[in-house]
Amino acid sequence: MKIHLLNLIVNMCRYTLCVWAVQTICATVLFASHPVEGQKLKDIRVQVAQSTMSLAQALKTIESQTQFKFTYLSGELAMQKRISLVSQSQSLELILQSLSDQAQVNFTRINDQIVVKKYHKGKGQNAAVQEKRQVSGTVSDADTGEPVTGASVYVSGTTLGTITDVDGKYKITLPEEAEALVFSFVGYQKKVVTIGEQTIINVALEQDATELEELIVVGYGTQKKVHLTGAVSQIDAKAIENRPISNLTQALQGAVPNLNITFADGRPGSTGNLNVRGNNSITGGSPLVLIDGVPGSLDMINPRDIASVSVLKDAASAAIYGARGAFGVILVTTKNAENGKMKVNYSNNFSWSRSTVSTDFIDNGYDAARMIDEAFLRSTGKTYTGYSDADYEELLKRKTDPSLPSVVVDNRKGKDMYVYYGNTDWWSTMFRDVQPSMEHSLSVSGKSDKIDYYLSGRYYEKKGLMQINQDKYSSYNFRAKINAKVNPWLNLSSNTQFNSSKYTYPGWGVNSNFVYVTVHALPSYLPVNPDGTATYRTELNNYTIGDGIYADLLHGKSKGGENDFEFINTLSATADIAKGLSLVGNYTYHLNPRSTFSRRTEAPWSIYPGEIQFLGKDVLSEAMYRDQYHVFNAYATYVKTMGKHSFSVMGGFNQEMKKYKKINGTRNELLSEDLNAFDLGSGDQVIQGGDSEWAVRGIFYRVNYDFEGKYLLELNGRYDGTSRFPKDRRFGFFPSVSVGWRVSEEAFFEPVQKFVSDLKLRASYGELGNQQVATYSYIPVLSNGTLSYINNGAKMQYLSLPSPVSTNLTWETISSTNVGVDFGFFQNRLTGSFDWYQRDTKDMLTKGKTLPAVFGAGEPKENAADLRTKGWELVLRWENDGQLAGKAFSYSTGFVLSDYTAEITKFDNPSRLLSDYYVGQTLGEIWGYSVDGYFKSDQEAAEYQVDQSRVNKMINSSPGEWGQLRAGDMKFMDLDGDGAVNNGKNTVDDPGDLQVIGNSQPRYAFGITGSASWNGFDLSVFFQGIGRQHWYPGTNADKFWGPYSRPYFSFIPEDFNDKIWSPENPDAYFPRLRGYTALGSDRELGVKNDRYLQDLAYIRLKNLTIGYSLPETVLNKIKLSRCRIYFSGENLFTLTKLDTKYIDPEQAAAESNGRVYPFSKTLSVGLDLSF
Repeated sequence: MKIHLLNLIVNMCRYTLCVWAVQTICATVLFASHPVEGQKLKDIRVQVAQSTMSLAQALKTIESQTQFKFTYLSGELAMQKRISLVSQSQSLELILQSLSDQAQVNFTRINDQIVVKKYHKGKGQNAAVQEKRQVSGTVSDADTGEPVTGASVYVSGTTLGTITDVDGKYKITLPEEAEALVFSFVGYQKKVVTIGEQTIINVALEQDATELEELIVVGYGTQKKVHLTGAVSQIDAKAIENRPISNLTQALQGAVPNLNITFADGRPGSTGNLNVRGNNSITGGSPLVLIDGVPGSLDMINPRDIASVSVLKDAASAAIYGARGAFGVILVTTKNAENGKMKVNYSNNFSWSRSTVSTDFIDNGYDAARMIDEAFLRSTGKTYTGYSDADYEELLKRKTDPSLPSVVVDNRKGKDMYVYYGNTDWWSTMFRDVQPSMEHSLSVSGKSDKIDYYLSGRYYEKKGLMQINQDKYSSYNFRAKINAKVNPWLNLSSNTQFNSSKYTYPGWGVNSNFVYVTVHALPSYLPVNPDGTATYRTELNNYTIGDGIYADLLHGKSKGGENDFEFINTLSATADIAKGLSLVGNYTYHLNPRSTFSRRTEAPWSIYPGEIQFLGKDVLSEAMYRDQYHVFNAYATYVKTMGKHSFSVMGGFNQEMKKYKKINGTRNELLSEDLNAFDLGSGDQVIQGGDSEWAVRGIFYRVNYDFEGKYLLELNGRYDGTSRFPKDRRFGFFPSVSVGWRVSEEAFFEPVQKFVSDLKLRASYGELGNQQVATYSYIPVLSNGTLSYINNGAKMQYLSLPSPVSTNLTWETISSTNVGVDFGFFQNRLTGSFDWYQRDTKDMLTKGKTLPAVFGAGEPKENAADLRTKGWELVLRWENDGQLAGKAFSYSTGFVLSDYTAEITKFDNPSRLLSDYYVGQTLGEIWGYSVDGYFKSDQEAAEYQVDQSRVNKMINSSPGEWGQLRAGDMKFMDLDGDGAVNNGKNTVDDPGDLQVIGNSQPRYAFGITGSASWNGFDLSVFFQGIGRQHWYPGTNADKFWGPYSRPYFSFIPEDFNDKIWSPENPDAYFPRLRGYTALGSDRELGVKNDRYLQDLAYIRLKNLTIGYSLPETVLNKIKLSRCRIYFSGENLFTLTKLDTKYIDPEQAAAESNGRVYPFSKTLSVGLDLSF
């Protein structure tokens, strides 16, 4: 490239010299030394022969003595106006200035043209004589000679520029101070050309070698992207920067095709569940996560430290990890020092979050009580609240006049007590609307010839949802990477990280999900009595008020917490012992102690004025966990190129061992509510614990070969052993092969390279083993316990016989086939890839053949099932740059789409019972009944000739008139015509009236990205979603079913009344109101049916960021190298098919009832500084 550039410069110099020589011979004396284009007007002399002449004569005189030509609009100028000039040799600049003053005209020079325009007084005209130059030329591809369309051309140091046309041509008018032009285009190296005296500048752009040499992180090394033959996706730091997130999993969701990430809830610091390419095994399984080559967690790492994330998806790319990589591998690479002197980066982010769904619930005491009592009455024959007609009159008064007292003291059951007539918004009472968070991050790096270092630290804090005793998550991260070049052939490095996180919350036994446990909090009830005491019961019924949670929160002594600490250190040595041969050895020690804490105290409450009672028990529980992980790797790599042949061989050894220990204790009746120590307890104490350990050992290899960079071959393999299987079945060999063909490098492809700039075909096949099974599944284990019998003053201990285990347990084997294509169009402005894969998981560990009851124990687990997963994924990206309003503008957009399905191909269920897996089953199938609307009248319901008792158990057991079907009840369809709605024999061959109505697996996961930058401003947008996923609401889905499940649920949507069937509302969404009809799989709403099946398909604006970076001129004055402020939004809006605005689609997918800590949408502002 340097030689080509030098030749270009030499040729341009030769051309310039030739032009200069010709002009020297042919030109007049006035411009004999230089071409007119290179001279200033003040340096050009003109001889005026007479003192008075017309403007037209003056212009002709100048044209006759110079190479200039005057251009003007005919009729605009007074060409016969008489002009007076001094009869002598003068500079052209002075002559034009004189003409301008006398003829009221302006002159603008553009190369050898001088434009004359009429001068209008009072309109802020520029100088009378302006000198401008114009440069034109063609931009082409240095290799092919083809014109480059849309290339950016601008004046160096300014935003003045243009773009090339379809023929690669450009024309640009230069300001007087212009010195150089900059030429750039996506996929090519930027080129700067000094203008000098040139008016035609043709440029040949070289392809960007950095793009062609882009390295992808793979197992135990890196590979050039163009040589990659496996299914690997990689994103860099730009895809995850500047987002208000607590951990890396939140940033990766939707960014990588077929990396499926779900979250159990929206709790601060909540971690994601990872899956690569769909269902792996019916026994579960998750991908291996390696951070700088060492097993780790995406939840603990500092997102600001990330340089890139690679996902190895097929067996060919993951085979080198053997037993650990059966379900994909995620490789996280952290940042290193940049070249040059010390650099300091600081960033912060301040955010405010609120729920992604509506939190507007019924807070009218009268309406809620009526609805709840009606639902309860129709199922039980009595009311729930215990309110009398007089009480309802009082409630109705407060509906129209909220100023009336919400609590009165009345004599009930012979005793004065509090009676509640409130209009309480329990959600706002319990939970906050806005939760703030903040992040501060600092890094220091530097690099010299002998040593480089990267130090970083981060603090993140997010406050939670709770109104009283607010929950809070905080985390600290610290990393120190140091690399020393001991001598020309030896490098030593150390990579150390400390991570710590803490989550504190108000305690409530073992469940910190207050959204789930807050029940029985009716709007008519109040959280606090007039004397300040908490409420717990009404004594009008046998139920509590909010299960006493608010009383406990108000007391403030019950607490809970989770602490997680992590220390990881990796020591590495790299030796370049010969040309092309290097040795790498590293050892990692990983310590991960964790602890949980829960303190429950007795909380005071009152129902009778002046009397205090207590609820709950005084219990302290603590648990401590300790993980120790040791990893040792040693491997060698040899690289050799011989003519058109390139080889790379790598082989090595890996040993990993993990030790786990747990101890937990519980004690009650502590002496203090404020001091949490087991020694202060007087009640029974229970101490439990356990430990385990496992290890893997393997040797691995990788062989790469390419011929002319066009024909690619890769072989991977690993001979692996694990302690999780019997000694004679611990080892297995897992090979893979992949091939590639760079079609675009073939000679026959040249005619279409103008449009198709890159085309590569890939294919791979490989096998992997799965060792993600129980640590001691092959060993019969005795279980112990304590009997209630007392012997010698103590409870008796016992040991039970172990369950039988199979002696033939061995690896689950995963074989994977992948075919793919990588492509690029229009000089790689449009790039993408498509992959299709099939994965067979064989010998899955599950229960064996059914044994007779006389055996006395359950079936031992065996390798007895197979699963096949098929899927595909598509990646597209468009990027370009150009000019907008005369300033440099660049933009890009991307799209990822993936899908998969999984089918059982082997399982011991000869009857094909629907209650278990069966051959041919598509995982996620939802079997349900069909509904033909509602009965339109009581008569129609009574005369319906189909027996619905199988799905109407709650109605059948209701008292009196409510124990029969009525108008507004659901009408189920008898599909098999046997006169009854049932599930037949509950088999595939005889399902009765059941049929597949949906599938709970996510389909068509997608992500859409877009970015742009202009004049210091930058914009990025990210949409993410699912194309289809079915969900049938769980029996406790309160925000969906409302009083149809438990009539006394606390949070009933405010619009729920409008959805209930009545004679006046016959087309309502829900049937006649009956409590508990959703609370069971044999009840009309609880049984799965096609009327209430939900589609969780959604598209979400996952992130929107707008930023502004100060220009370099300002940065130089304030001594900064970078200063950027940005505004960002996370989960800003969601479009979904759900029939409710109170449940987030991700929330429903995470938990069948959707009763989880709410997911959040976040607004934030941040600052990035570099010194």
